[in-house]
Formats: sequence, C-alpha cells, structure tokens
Amino acid sequence: MTKQIIANGPLTDGDIFYPCGAILIEDRKIMEVGSCETLRRKWPDTPVVDVEGRLIIPGLTNFHHHLYSSLATGLTPRGETISFSDILKNLWWPLDFLLDEEAIYFSALYGIIRSVQCGVTSIFDHHASLGSDKGSLELIAHAFKEVGIRGVLCFEVSDRAGEEKVNEQIEENIRFWQEHQRDAFIHGMLGLHANFTLSEKTLYKIRELKPKNLPIHIHCGEGEDDLIYCQKLGYKGPVHRLDSFGLLNKDSFLIHCIHLSEEDYKILSNKSPWVVTNPESNANNRVGQMDRQRITKFVIGTDGMSSDIIASLRNYAITSKEFPEPFERLERTFWGWPRLIRRNTWGFQGIFAFGEPADITVLDYKPVTPIHESNIMGHLIFGARQGNAFLTMCNGKIIWQNGSFVSLHEEAVFHDIRRVAGKLHKRFSSGKKEGFPWSD
Repeated sequence: MTKQIIANGPLTDGDIFYPCGAILIEDRKIMEVGSCETLRRKWPDTPVVDVEGRLIIPGLTNFHHHLYSSLATGLTPRGETISFSDILKNLWWPLDFLLDEEAIYFSALYGIIRSVQCGVTSIFDHHASLGSDKGSLELIAHAFKEVGIRGVLCFEVSDRAGEEKVNEQIEENIRFWQEHQRDAFIHGMLGLHANFTLSEKTLYKIRELKPKNLPIHIHCGEGEDDLIYCQKLGYKGPVHRLDSFGLLNKDSFLIHCIHLSEEDYKILSNKSPWVVTNPESNANNRVGQMDRQRITKFVIGTDGMSSDIIASLRNYAITSKEFPEPFERLERTFWGWPRLIRRNTWGFQGIFAFGEPADITVLDYKPVTPIHESNIMGHLIFGARQGNAFLTMCNGKIIWQNGSFVSLHEEAVFHDIRRVAGKLHKRFSSGKKEGFPWSD
C-alpha cells in the first residue's frame, strides 16, 4: 500500500504532543509520528494530506449508542413524557417494535454515517427491535462494513415481548458473538435491557446459557424504577441483582449507574466492571447524574441522543457538580480508560504509536489561542465544542474528508434513508397500539 502522511496541525493522543505534527501511514498502520518538518524532510516523496492547522487526535469511540433510534427525529410520542417510564412506553418501545429489516439496516447506516462525520471510528451499539430480532445484528454489522468502521453489537434481551421472544433474543446475541470472535472489525456482547424488564426466570436462563467469556451490556440504575424493582425482589440494588446471578466481571458494561445502593457501590469497587456515563441523555430524560466521586472507572457514551462524543465530553464537563471538573478525571475518562477497552476488544489502544492501526480523526477546528499538552482538554471542550470532523480515517482508509465521503455513494444512500424514514414515521404515527405487549 502507498505511504501517506497526515500533517500540519497540532497532534496529540493524550500522551504525546506536537504543535505541528505529522503521522506516516503504511499498510494501514502508523509507522512514524513526529513533527511536520521532520517527517516531510525524511519522506519528501510521500503524498501529504495537509490539514491546515486542524487538531489531529486518535479516532473516537462511542461506548454506548442506540443506532436503532437514528431515524426518530421529529416523531411525536404516543402519550405524555413526564417520567422516564413514560418516555420508554410512549416513544422508544413502540418505535423499536415497529422496526423491520429495512428500517434496522438504514437506521444503523445513518447513525454510523453521522458518527463518522463526528470523528467516531468505533461504536458499542445496544440494539432493540422486538418485532424483528432474528438476524438483526447481522444487518447492523453489514452497515458497519459498508461504511468501514468498527463495532461491538448486542441485542437487548427483555421480557416485554414474552418468553418466546426472550429465547430468540438470547440466541441472537450468542450466535452473533460466536460468529464474530475472529472478525477484525465486528464483535459481540450479550445485551440486556434493564433489570426492571428482566424476570427472575429470564436471568436464570441467561446465567445457564451465557458463555463464560461473553460480557454483558446493560442499562443499570438509569431511573429510580430500576433500583426499586430490584429491592422489591429482595436485592440491595440493580448491580447486586446482576452480581447475584454471576453476570458481572471486569469486561461487563453497566450503563448509567445513577440510582444505586451502598451495596451496589461496593460491588462496583470489587468487581470493577466498566461504567458508561451518558450525560446528555441523562439530562434529557431528567434521571440525574452518575456519582463521579464514588465511581472512578468510567467512559462516555451518547445513549442514542447523538453520535457526537466531543459534544458529550463537553456536556459531561459542564454538568459536573465540582467546578471545575478535575483535570485528571477528564483525562482518564477521555484518553486513559478507552485505551484499555480498545486493547481488550480489538488488541490495540488507539494511540499514535508504531504498529497501531491508523484510526485517526482530524477535527474541523483550528486553534487560534496557544495550545499545548496541559490545555488540550480545554481546547476540545471550549474550542472544538463538538465533533465536526474534517477527516475520519479507520484502519488506514480515509472515509470522510472535507465534507464528503470518499467511497460512499451519498446521493443514493440518503435517498434510501429518507424513503425508509418516511415509511417508519408513517407506521409510528398511525396510532395503532395492537400487538404492543406493554400497552396499558
């Protein structure tokens, strides 16, 4: 493969920093990192992508997304949305029940496209389509491969569609995980919706069927209902219930972790699963904030609110109960912990080092104030503010550059997305509730 250099902008991965940096890429991997002047002098005949002063960082990871919600913009909920439970029952649950194969694929495709435009090169997606579960994860995987970024997929198991569907959902997760263990780009997890839609019988079944090294991905303590439900069953809280069934380990993904008990916090400390906080979504749903003092091992997701991790980082920082948000915690959350997850998932950290896959984002942000190692987070949060990408590269392939996709046929793709979105909105707004097992 032909060498190329990305150069001429401030460059950082959270450890190294060059005021005017450059990266040499060959065979889809990073071969050398240094100053723009050094690499251009050393490789004078190598083609250069000149980013003209824009900020160069590693490709971003969204640690919790709902791609199935990507075509929901403009939908009118079917009832009041006063409580978090109302939002689920009157918007998200009816929507996911209506998704057919076409809507699953194009919802995922559009969400991935928006992610790439925001500099995201890997997504942990938590999928739901209770009316169409079999084969749904393969449809989403196809969308990932169509665009060319990495994904970790799961289907949310839930009792809200009945026992037969629960069996299908568990099978969908396990089958997909097994078939993609050797896939360089796509992997699986075991998706669970939340404790309050999972019966004791279902958790016993999951405990029996789940392969030991298949980690779970579950909403945990997002709303107070989740905590109360578990306590009524005799558990100390949502984390305690999951742990009682032997479902927690260091690779588990627990999403939100807002409404927890003292016992839950102790288990988090002992078992050390990953917690994913979603500050924009939490504010939108008015469910509160994760306790950043008591939970220390966490990363950031969007929970389907958007595909923009930089905007979510900004929201995370400015909603802190401490002011300012501790710098060390910001760095761990944005740079440090994500490296461990990527290493455990794909075998690389996502840093600018020799031999690392070339997953690179160039934000469409040209700093005009001094930028150096100690104020990078300030530039991301208050300068860039959102993840508008000038260039997004995954595995050495430029996918998005200067406002256009390099190989995706945008006109045809967006024509199909609009067509499918129109059909989905028409089905949703028809007002028919027959067949929805949670309808009151």
